[in-house]
Amino acid sequence: MDPEISELKEEIAELKEVAHDTNRMMHKMRRSQRWHTLFQIVWWLTIVGVTGAAYYYYVQPYVDRAVQTYTQVQDSAQQARSWQQQAQEFINKYLNQGSTTQ
Repeated sequence: MDPEISELKEEIAELKEVAHDTNRMMHKMRRSQRWHTLFQIVWWLTIVGVTGAAYYYYVQPYVDRAVQTYTQVQDSAQQARSWQQQAQEFINKYLNQGSTTQ
């Protein structure tokens, strides 16, 4: 057999081995990237979940109280306007009675 042909066969065998090795590495890299992506998704879902739970358990009661207080203040203001209107009507009625009797 020609020495050049045997040398070419050896080089082809080496290239084939390198190609297989490269292919294995690429598959490992892809698998690693998939696991990384999965863990990133789980990580961010955990962060969002913990944040939502913290809001629900720690912040929401204060927000509810603030909204309730604001509503009570609005109701009190409405009641004060109603009393003011009633007082004004009473005064107008009293003044109108006094002017009609004279």
